[in-house]
Amino acid sequence: MVTATVAALIGITACSAPDEDSTGASVTAEEGALPVTVTHNFGETEIKTEPARIATLGPGDADILMALGITPTTIVPFNDPTGKNVIEPWNEKYIAENTPVALGQATQNLGADIPKALATNPDFVVAVNNAVTREQYDNLTKVAPTIVREAQYQDWLIPWAASTKEIGTAVGMPDETQELIDQTNAKFDEAKAQYPNMVGKKSAVIISGADGSISIYGPGDGRGQMLVNLGQVFPAELEPLVTSGFYGTISNENLNLLNNLDQVVAIDWEGSNEKLKNNAIFNNLDIAKRGGVIYLDQQIGSAMSVPTVLTIPWAIDQIAPKLGA
Repeated sequence: MVTATVAALIGITACSAPDEDSTGASVTAEEGALPVTVTHNFGETEIKTEPARIATLGPGDADILMALGITPTTIVPFNDPTGKNVIEPWNEKYIAENTPVALGQATQNLGADIPKALATNPDFVVAVNNAVTREQYDNLTKVAPTIVREAQYQDWLIPWAASTKEIGTAVGMPDETQELIDQTNAKFDEAKAQYPNMVGKKSAVIISGADGSISIYGPGDGRGQMLVNLGQVFPAELEPLVTSGFYGTISNENLNLLNNLDQVVAIDWEGSNEKLKNNAIFNNLDIAKRGGVIYLDQQIGSAMSVPTVLTIPWAIDQIAPKLGA
């Protein structure tokens, strides 16, 4: 249970703890892998022994643990802020009968969900794939050892292999983690061999806004990472459009810039693709007229947005045939 002192430090209200047996880590560290010191954006964290209860605070953090046979106490849903739907096609076999506590607000307001995470009594906190502040980190470490992203990466721009390696090392399973990374890279290679037509094409991910503008996602974003890892290229001339870290906005007046691409991947978000299909200016673009727009549903987009060793194989099966058609 979170103590009154810790609650005051973090600025939270009291929460009742769930059954201790509802979820548990089941970590079996590799010989000689623990203790280990993980270096990250806020310093170093030493993990001395196998954690028994691991809370995850970032989308995708739980995937890495589950792929290693570890059930976390918390999970951040990919596309449901209500937290009612955390089971997805790529994770259902891991959590269908033992669902972690959902932190539905964690991507938008991490501070609001920290109390819920701490109420699961974690002895280790993984917050790699989220924008954690120094104050939040310092307060979390008063409860349990905590790791965040490595310093060389920006929030939300962490390569999937880097976050996988960091988390796997922290729980004392570096060799098995490397095997997962190798298997995932092999999946990319298999897709490129099976669909060679998609390799080398210039492409970008877009999402339509309610005002008719288009958001474009750069190669550092998870969706962009997926396309790059499938052998596609985000052209240098579009990089100035990525003005907000991992994305930027293109007004209708500048949509013609998309004509320089071979493919545009339009991801749906709450009906945005229907709006895009009804956007006369967009449909008059050369790339739209020549059939260069690939429309993907929201679930596929959610998987692409947080590439992990679980989401990547599933997402590749959905998108590679479309990209390589």
